[in-house]
Amino acid sequence: MVAKQFGPDFTVDANFAPVKGDLDGDGVEDIAIIAITKHAMGGMGKFNYKVSDPYDSYFGVGDPKITTTMGNFGDGTGHCILLIHDWKAETPKAKWVVVNVPFVKTASGQVTWKKKTVTAVTAIDMDGMNSYVFFDGKKYRWEPGSFQDEDAGN
Repeated sequence: MVAKQFGPDFTVDANFAPVKGDLDGDGVEDIAIIAITKHAMGGMGKFNYKVSDPYDSYFGVGDPKITTTMGNFGDGTGHCILLIHDWKAETPKAKWVVVNVPFVKTASGQVTWKKKTVTAVTAIDMDGMNSYVFFDGKKYRWEPGSFQDEDAGN
């Protein structure tokens, strides 16, 4: 499925289970898959997906043309979150590649955005800090959370 939807530049990271839920709030199940890639932006035109860097956008510099060249494993590859809206449809509603979010573990979660609870991908970094990647209706955003032991429900 990943090769069909995003192209051959992405390899699923089997260390992470997919996260399923209504990520865009339309009532239809979406999926988030963790992958490894060297070229996050390489198939945008051919495979019709958008690349987003909500983590660096939160801190003021979120242009993926710049930020996809920064965080990697030292060999030019990096983790990304592949998001497919209405993933069971023949033609998905939308596809996103979210880059540069720090995590060692992911899960489904919820965050309050503009007084509304939305489904999010919870990203847990190596220090135990939770953060949330969620769709605001137009793009994906990143918000910091709390330390995992303080967030007993997540």
